[in-house]
Amino acid sequence: MVNKVKFERETVVRLASQLFWEKGFNATSTRDLQDAINMRPGSIYSAFGSKEGLYIESLKNYTMQIEDQIKTCLLASPTIIGGLQTFVENVIIKDKKNAPSAICMLVKANCEFADEDSCLYSLSLDLSDKFEDYLSDLFAQAIAREELKGEVSPKDYARFFKVQFTGLRGYFNRPGVEELAQPMIDQMFKIMRAL
Repeated sequence: MVNKVKFERETVVRLASQLFWEKGFNATSTRDLQDAINMRPGSIYSAFGSKEGLYIESLKNYTMQIEDQIKTCLLASPTIIGGLQTFVENVIIKDKKNAPSAICMLVKANCEFADEDSCLYSLSLDLSDKFEDYLSDLFAQAIAREELKGEVSPKDYARFFKVQFTGLRGYFNRPGVEELAQPMIDQMFKIMRAL
């Protein structure tokens, strides 16, 4: 019974994550949630405490999904940089139509919560920082394997990656530019290797 409840909770969080990613926190109504996750409002509040509680779990789930996607790409690649490039290609080219939004949910969250005292704003910053730390660790490994020059710090590589990746996602959130995606991704990684 415990495993069934855990599985159902994970499914609910994953479905809610997709909805929040598509619409944002403020534009998602309780009715939207009820329809997407097939739970009544009382059950949502009983299980998660509030819409905010469900959003917190959803944002954390989104971050874990991104890291899992990167890990899958790394396992299929002989190099860390090759795995990261495959991840970027998957998100921007291959899986774009399957995503609820072309914009990263963490970026969307950070932009949506303008009140710096908001716990959701703080959470979006914290998760973004943790993701940057995760990337920094990967770039440190890439430097140790001599896939990259050691003249730039792993943190700076991580920041460069995030800025480029976010920019590409935003740019390709428009019609008629699909043929530019692969050349621009190739350019991103060419510049990274030259840093």
